[in-house]
Amino acid sequence: MSGDLSLHNIKAILFAYGTDVMETPEFQEAFYQIHHVRTTVAVHSINVAIVSIVLCLLLARIHVRTDLRDVVRAALCHDLGIMGRHQKYRNNFQCSQQHPVDSVEVARKILDQYDDKTLKIIETHMWPVRPGRPRSVEGFVVTLADKYAAVMEGTHRAYHTRHIILTHR
Repeated sequence: MSGDLSLHNIKAILFAYGTDVMETPEFQEAFYQIHHVRTTVAVHSINVAIVSIVLCLLLARIHVRTDLRDVVRAALCHDLGIMGRHQKYRNNFQCSQQHPVDSVEVARKILDQYDDKTLKIIETHMWPVRPGRPRSVEGFVVTLADKYAAVMEGTHRAYHTRHIILTHR
């Protein structure tokens, strides 16, 4: 796909690489769990994917190559392990430490094909709060996009998802 930063291209990339994830029951359920006070796990994950795509397209302009497929799939799966957090984790610290590992397990279940790189992106997205830094440019992209999206959501700035109609048909 080209390095065009248009909304149309960002949406096309999101759906080209993320439809299989977004259509799973696990992802659909994530639309019903509140996350970062004002959003849901699914909407946050879509926001992270969109910010990640933008960052990758900007990196392409300076000749830094990234794998958009890995980025989108990891971004959409990065918090799926947090589902049921109030029943699974005793506190926020335990949640921040364990949900990346749980998200890797969900990704193994729902992704038709995955590699160690995609799973490592998911596992390390909480760096530096959790030990283990990202090992790839794509990992740093998703980690940064996750922090940015969390801050924007926490400050009540609806900013990305509202601009993309969540249907690819």
